[in-house]
Parts: sequence; structure tokens; C-alpha cells
Amino acid sequence: EPIDPRRVVVNALELMGEQLRLAGIKVVTKLPEDCPSILGHAIQLEQVILNLLANARDVMAESDGEAKITLRVYEDDEGVHITCEDTGGGIPEDVLPRIFEPFYTTKEMGKGTGLGLSVGYGIINDMHGTLVADNINGGARFTITLPIVS
Repeated sequence: EPIDPRRVVVNALELMGEQLRLAGIKVVTKLPEDCPSILGHAIQLEQVILNLLANARDVMAESDGEAKITLRVYEDDEGVHITCEDTGGGIPEDVLPRIFEPFYTTKEMGKGTGLGLSVGYGIINDMHGTLVADNINGGARFTITLPIVS
């Protein structure tokens, strides 16, 4: 169904915002006034964003310095983008190529299953979109790109 990506981001933050605040993490949102709809499943997209937020929270709990997550929604010729950036130190270069593999985790035993990013990747792929990870300014950025409903 057509969904508003801004609404999905807001819903995810309503579910997890208090947890992030209690963890001492500043959350910044950059949402446009107008945004085209995307075709997909709102609850599943929300689940992907919740997983990205939880991963960012976990990695920043182990790092010193400013703890900040920036969520941004914007559009361009490729579609609608939802980015989740953190200040948690980034993803080791040797890990980046494997980050979306099932059961691959950098978390210590008992802390993660290695399924969150893999499942999220599948959900976004099923919605005809992409999910990519890269490092930026001492942190990681995950970018979800989804086609605009025409």
C-alpha cells in the first residue's frame, strides 16, 4: 500500500524514543514538509528502522563521545531515501561487505543473532528498494532507498 515514509520514521521514534533518551542519545530528525508516498508495508519498514535504531543504540553504549542519531527523509531522482546515521565509531572496513549476511554479527555472544540487518535487507529488497551501509564522520550511515509511487 502507499505509505508516507515520514510517518514510519515518527512511529518508530514514538516506540523507541524514550529508550534512546534514557541511554543519553540525542535524536535529530530531518523530515521534509512534503514527501511522496512509497509502496510497501508500513509495519515492516518500521521494523527495519527500529532495528537500525537499536543497533545504533547498542554500538553507542560502548563508545565514548557524543551519542547522536540523525534520521533523515529526502527524495531525489532515485526515489525516497531514509537515512539513519550514528556517532558510534563506524563499521570496520573488513565487516562492511558481510554486514547483511544472515547470522553474521559483531556483537558478543548472547547479545545479537546476526539476523536484524539480514531480515531488514530482505524486507527492503521485497519492497523493490535497497539498503546500504557506509561509514561517515566517525559513525555509520544506513540508507534505505525506495521507489516513489507514481
